[in-house]
Amino acid sequence: MKTFSVVTSVSMVFTLTIAVLSILGIGITGLYPAIFVLLAVILIPTASKYYAKKIVGRSAGFQRNYYAILTVVNLLLILVVLWMTFVIVHDRVLHDC
Repeated sequence: MKTFSVVTSVSMVFTLTIAVLSILGIGITGLYPAIFVLLAVILIPTASKYYAKKIVGRSAGFQRNYYAILTVVNLLLILVVLWMTFVIVHDRVLHDC
């Protein structure tokens, strides 16, 4: 449970920060399709944190499986957002792609 909370919080803060910076970047480089993906990706850590509060009454085994699966999903989400940020910066800002 502790690991899930930490990973989900980091994922949420990181994803929101990147999305806000991307929205600000639209003014500099123009609209790009990746912003819609980033805005959709914000829903994953938000929904997992919300649903974690709803499963308090479930069995311990169900909660353990849920926390394990969504901890991995949120870790992968952090990597995907990092990758998208790298690609966006190189494509839109540095113009080297």
